Amino acid sequence: MAHCRSPFPPCSCCSLFEHHLFDEMTRGPDPMEQTSGGGGGGSQRAVVAPARVPRTDYGINDVPRDALLRVVSRLDARLAVRTCVLARCWRDLWQRDMPSINATCLEFERDKDGECYASKLRFKKFLDRLLVLRNPVPLDEFCLWYHFRQDKPDEPDINKWIEAELKYDYAQSSLWIRHALLCNARSLEVVIWEDRLLINPAVFASEHLTSLALSKVALERGFFGQLQTGCTALERLVLHDCPINDFEISSQTLKFLSIGTNCWFNLESHEQASISAPNLIHLAFICHDPYDRIPILKNMESLVTAYVSLGNFILNSLLVDDIRQFLLGLSGVQKLEFYAGGTELILRDDVQQFPEFNNLEFSTLKFNSLKFLTLGRWCLYPNLDALIGFLQNSPNLEQLTLVVGLNVNIPETLKGKPGNGSFTCEHLETVEILCFEHDPAASVVKEFLLGSGIAPGQIHTRHLTIS
Repeated sequence: MAHCRSPFPPCSCCSLFEHHLFDEMTRGPDPMEQTSGGGGGGSQRAVVAPARVPRTDYGINDVPRDALLRVVSRLDARLAVRTCVLARCWRDLWQRDMPSINATCLEFERDKDGECYASKLRFKKFLDRLLVLRNPVPLDEFCLWYHFRQDKPDEPDINKWIEAELKYDYAQSSLWIRHALLCNARSLEVVIWEDRLLINPAVFASEHLTSLALSKVALERGFFGQLQTGCTALERLVLHDCPINDFEISSQTLKFLSIGTNCWFNLESHEQASISAPNLIHLAFICHDPYDRIPILKNMESLVTAYVSLGNFILNSLLVDDIRQFLLGLSGVQKLEFYAGGTELILRDDVQQFPEFNNLEFSTLKFNSLKFLTLGRWCLYPNLDALIGFLQNSPNLEQLTLVVGLNVNIPETLKGKPGNGSFTCEHLETVEILCFEHDPAASVVKEFLLGSGIAPGQIHTRHLTIS
């Protein structure tokens, strides 16, 4: 058996790699050894095979190769390459079979000199070299964590230097991504710091890509069209802090879509984005920056769960209609979480300026499939109108969760009687109220529910704490 030896001088930990297959065997008698018996005849002594001593120590070389590959694939790329010095049999592990690459510039920023520009150059050189030397075996996952902070050397014309540097970074990042997709990567993650990355949409062409996550990447017009035609197996798309310059998100294959924090549609005020995904199962839409318009949802017949969190919008009749249309697109879900910022959305004392918003025209909204509903504090204002609207139009609701949240003074409107509070939820089993202790809003809600026929044993209050 070949003996694996580290190329570095021995140290106290080297015994892990110095194990030999035969070290555990005891010395037995020579099977050819003979003894002379009386009577002049020779007889062969019976030989007992040496017993194997059970192993009591195991080294890293005893770990199955598949398990080693999974471990190495979870390391940052630079550290994964450095495992080649552990033993001779590890020398080409990163090069031949590693199914995942986690390329992060953080490993290089930890270098002693601490100079950002120099560390960026080292990272680029390293990743270029890694992709060239690595055998083009199929990739399970490629993760790129990179930054565009412009710490720069002395240049007479800084603006030209920055422009040239950014163009080079854009082109090089696109090449890295393209290389990963040519290796049939099934999952691609790109996380950027500082300035946003601009990628040519044409890069995204792969029939193997199933999951794509982007953070701080500018999405130009044509991006989603390219995904639909170029990535025909894509099922999961996660966006974070991405300016979206495309007004149409359309996909026949997506099952999971998350448009997260700090994403915004960079469109003209008269333009409204749309999301069309007939096979989508889960939608997360988080908008904490005011929009002129909210996207309209189309072809959501497969949608099962939805998570929606809206920020502090400046309300007008157009935006109110957008929100109603958005809810209409969610009317077939089984599980819905709907939050809004501040004391939230509708719920300011000047709500009377928008009388059409009081109930979001719930008479046109039906949630016949809805079984699990979570609402934020926004649904309590001005007179529990939104809460009542949901309850009146969700006949199959089984579980209601109200995240009352902040312990703040409730407006006078909530202290009055609710509007038309009659509703029928024959399947409603439990109501959970999450609030801070002594929150008067929670008491108002509980009193309303009890007065509407909900049994005391069905209502559970859980107090929140500030950590």
